[in-house]
Amino acid sequence: MDREKALYISISIAIILGTWWLTSGTLFHEAILPSPPQVAERFWEMIITAELLFHLGISLKRILIGGVLGCSLGFIIGTSMGGIKLMRDILEPPFHFFRNIPPVALVPLAITVLGIGETSKVSVIVYITIISMTLNCAAGMMSTPQIRIRAALCLGASPRDIFFRIVLPSAWPYILTGLRVAVGYSFMAVVAAEMIAADKGIGFLIMQSILIIHPREMVIGLVMLGGIGLLGDRIFLMAINRLMRRYMITMKEA
Repeated sequence: MDREKALYISISIAIILGTWWLTSGTLFHEAILPSPPQVAERFWEMIITAELLFHLGISLKRILIGGVLGCSLGFIIGTSMGGIKLMRDILEPPFHFFRNIPPVALVPLAITVLGIGETSKVSVIVYITIISMTLNCAAGMMSTPQIRIRAALCLGASPRDIFFRIVLPSAWPYILTGLRVAVGYSFMAVVAAEMIAADKGIGFLIMQSILIIHPREMVIGLVMLGGIGLLGDRIFLMAINRLMRRYMITMKEA
């Protein structure tokens, strides 16, 4: 990261903190929007007692399980849809139908069918990640230039060689974008599930703080979600840009 970009990031953080500090106790009552020092004090207390780490660990565990399962299934289904026209014709309409249904709307159905245990919460994460990954993988497979495939066929390439050496490498930018979007969606999905039916997790912490009027915990939960999500996204970009550089594939920050 160059100095100019670091300066801009510092200015952005300063503006956000300054606006927050000025509006707390003036535009908004401190009982509704606590000041940064009050939140920092409560944050340190929750770190010492391990309460925050406990809720964060539970949420990250659900995100990891649901994200890995959803992205794995999405990759398999998406590559199949991109390579087999019959599967694409059958599965594409349902996927486009369900992608318009947000995960929070699916939580009541998941609880009704799967109960209030871990399965329902993980299933909501799987739902949103599998849709994102499937559609991006399918689009990437279908975007492979036909001239590359024809050239490989002229050189005697087998269908296996074409898939692994031509189609799949051409689809990598789409697949990585789908993975990045899926990770972001998984954070939204786990909060939606935990807010409605959970007794632990960051989503539960936020909802519980609203019910018992503890705004400091609510702000801490929101900051942790945004911070962990941003950190994970930047780590993902750094890993991809380092590992995939040999394939001339890089991803820009957005």
